[in-house]
Amino acid sequence: MPALGPWLTALGAMVLTSPLVVQPDVSSSSNGTADIQVAREARAALASQRSHVLVALGDSITFGYNLGNNEKPSPLAFPYLFAKKEGWRAIDLGVPGWTSGDLLRALTTDAAMRSDVAAAQVVTVDIGSNDLLLPALAMLPKGADWARVTPTSSQAARLSSELARGVQDVRSNLASILGLLHRYNPRATVIVYDLYNPFPASDPWLHQTAEAAIVAANAAIVADAVSAGDPVADAYDTLTQPAVDILPHDVHPTALGQRLLAEAGEQALAMAPMFQAAATPQGQNAILQWLGDQLAAGTW
Repeated sequence: MPALGPWLTALGAMVLTSPLVVQPDVSSSSNGTADIQVAREARAALASQRSHVLVALGDSITFGYNLGNNEKPSPLAFPYLFAKKEGWRAIDLGVPGWTSGDLLRALTTDAAMRSDVAAAQVVTVDIGSNDLLLPALAMLPKGADWARVTPTSSQAARLSSELARGVQDVRSNLASILGLLHRYNPRATVIVYDLYNPFPASDPWLHQTAEAAIVAANAAIVADAVSAGDPVADAYDTLTQPAVDILPHDVHPTALGQRLLAEAGEQALAMAPMFQAAATPQGQNAILQWLGDQLAAGTW
């Protein structure tokens, strides 16, 4: 995703120029007391990690739709895979069909959801696909094969307008969602997923129409996430092969697609300190200084 690359490069430069912290060597204690203390601390850290909770907020992608009976979130959904890899417990609160507005309303009205968020060490947010998808699906005749549908000029113009409104909804609602999450739990690491294009290039009209809206929405998602100091999990560049990543005649990830989303979350988690630093005035100044140096040198 073009909007993300420069941020990651700048953030990486900040980390590479940070001073190293050298840990003291306690392994040579003559009476073994230090070794025992280190072992205790390691066990305590492991126990703490096992008690960590990942709360996943989102729509049917977070839910793992069509990878089970759809009566409850699928164990193949990325939140469970992500949490299992880290040794955590997952609470999957994804709701099929939800838009960014639905999630925002739930965070303001659902006390149980707020309680789960407040107890989490990590919160994932994957929302916005339905803000864009629902207007497109509403144009299709019931039971129609979307690969065979060509809209009229008036339908295309109306869809373009509705997609633009959907992008704006994602932008404003996500900013509010992230603000609430940090208010409910200032200690949690929040990971924000961007959007992928579920339509193959073999469906040219749908693919191209979706692509334009998704790129615009992702630019808004990255801007909101960076402003909040939250890392972005790059679904857009992760799910790039609909034939294997997306279920047939569907828009939801396959089991493989869900594994790839979990890996994207793990990568974003590793970048969290960089994004958190970028949200501070000092971090922003460091990025601006670095960008200025690159521009002055003609290297970027």
